[in-house]
Amino acid sequence: MAQGYRQAQILLTCVELGVFETLAGRTATAAEVAVAVEADPHGFELLLNAAASLGLLDKRNGRFANAALTETWLDPAGGGGLVRSLRLQRAFYRRWGRLADAVRTGQRPEEDRRDEQADDWVRNFVYGMYDMARPVAPFVAEALDLPGDRPLRVIDVGGCHAAYSLALARRHPLLTATVFELPAVVPFAREIVAQAGLADRVSVQAGDFQQEGLGYGYDVALVFGVLNGEPPEGRPALIHKVYDCLDPGGRIVLRDLVLDPDRAGPPEAAIFALQMLLATEAGGLDTSDDWARWLAGAGFEHIHAVDLPAPAGTTLTVAQKPNR
Repeated sequence: MAQGYRQAQILLTCVELGVFETLAGRTATAAEVAVAVEADPHGFELLLNAAASLGLLDKRNGRFANAALTETWLDPAGGGGLVRSLRLQRAFYRRWGRLADAVRTGQRPEEDRRDEQADDWVRNFVYGMYDMARPVAPFVAEALDLPGDRPLRVIDVGGCHAAYSLALARRHPLLTATVFELPAVVPFAREIVAQAGLADRVSVQAGDFQQEGLGYGYDVALVFGVLNGEPPEGRPALIHKVYDCLDPGGRIVLRDLVLDPDRAGPPEAAIFALQMLLATEAGGLDTSDDWARWLAGAGFEHIHAVDLPAPAGTTLTVAQKPNR
């Protein structure tokens, strides 16, 4: 466990230095790659050999090439499904190096706040999260099994990159969606929607749900990866706001990592709860019992889980506003 950082750094350094992009569709010696990225040949040979040992690269007769999986997912020119998200992971890697300070003080380190003041932070964050959501969003859209025979209005609360709204719009031609996001995020979300060619059905609205209502008349509300950034009292408060924005019979859909009742597992959720200490002022994760209590307290009924296929990870929690 203590040495796991080495493999992570090999991958993240290859991404940072453009190794996979440089090798896209061709082979090259370490010296040739080093010249292309203006780096030291000896250091690059060590890096490429280590990457080959991990299966990220192939090496034959002293020449390196991207492995098949790397060529598909880590070449930006070929769609680069994970490149931007891995660049974001590099920023998270730095944050985790300050974990002891965060635990000691109970607060996110000041250096983490300064990271987010960089001019390109919001854009990189939105696109990095988008690349992680893109492969998952179609599974979510399928699992929700929404009616396709009538118009539906969806609000995507804190929807960031709009990936889930886009997936729902593609699956349901009569559906329109509103992504409700902070003003700093809006230009990049609109950019993604425009690139998808769905700006006529997926809109992006600037707002702050901590300070404002969400509007009215929605059939479905997505609350994905949002509760974890809110303070404890803000999480049930947001669920109440979602209840108010839904028409009778409307559904709320929650998606996030969820803790076991004793909060000591599952591992991914317990670890992510620490990441919220590093990334937010008072965020954290909750148990399914917490969610059920807040949903019922807001007035929702028929609370149930919807399983997603293995590639999509976490389950969905769905509840309905009464028809009466």
